[in-house]
Amino acid sequence: MKTLKISLFVACCFISATSFAQSAKAIEADLLRSFKKLEYWDDKQRKGVDGASDSLETANDVFDSKIKGYAIKYPSTIAEPFTSLKKAHLDIFTSDDGLFRIYSWETWMGGTMRDFSNLMQYKNGQVTKATLLTSNQDNYIPFYSNLYTFKTGGKTYYLGIYNTIYSTKDVGTGIRIFSIENGNLNSDTKIIKTQSGLKSKIYYSYDFFSVVDIAFELRPTITFDAATKTIKIPLIGSEGKVTTKFITYKFNGQYFEKMKS
Repeated sequence: MKTLKISLFVACCFISATSFAQSAKAIEADLLRSFKKLEYWDDKQRKGVDGASDSLETANDVFDSKIKGYAIKYPSTIAEPFTSLKKAHLDIFTSDDGLFRIYSWETWMGGTMRDFSNLMQYKNGQVTKATLLTSNQDNYIPFYSNLYTFKTGGKTYYLGIYNTIYSTKDVGTGIRIFSIENGNLNSDTKIIKTQSGLKSKIYYSYDFFSVVDIAFELRPTITFDAATKTIKIPLIGSEGKVTTKFITYKFNGQYFEKMKS
């Protein structure tokens, strides 16, 4: 009888694991189909097809609803690799502790000022929550290109690197500090000391043409080093040109403070 119980338990676990794997694949396939419609309708819009702009807007609404719905209903999605979505240029960054994830993508609804959306998915105990951020006339949403995890003094901070594209020339990069507090995501975690007080982010704008001839992976950008507890930010020179020099902020146990050059 004991052997039978063990066999039944193993069988149930196998069925559950198989069912979950199938669900994960189905979720990714559904999201991918919906996501690809954004690029499809953007292509039609560029070709001047009647109604394409309205269809693109609808496709964005549908995708927004799907990705947020899945993120909340299926907590395990926060750990899914979603390889096919990444290949389709939906950027996904997950914290080292697996508690926070950023999904970032282009909506194709902008012009030279590019339009993006983000989904912030995070866990608090057994509960998984998600916040959708979309651009509107009063609020520009950037896209994220990296996410660092920083643990210190029993606290965990998430350092997101974000980017803006306002025109073919006018762009920018920033760093924003997140944390999970009282069961909610705090996107205004003020631990960067500046001359005007404590801030949750630092941002700089620059002339894109000053880096256009540099390979993407070699362009100066914001980086964080957990070993030295430092944030390095490129120094912007005259006329918005990116230089090879950096400004360094070091964590002193309470906040990041600018180091003297």
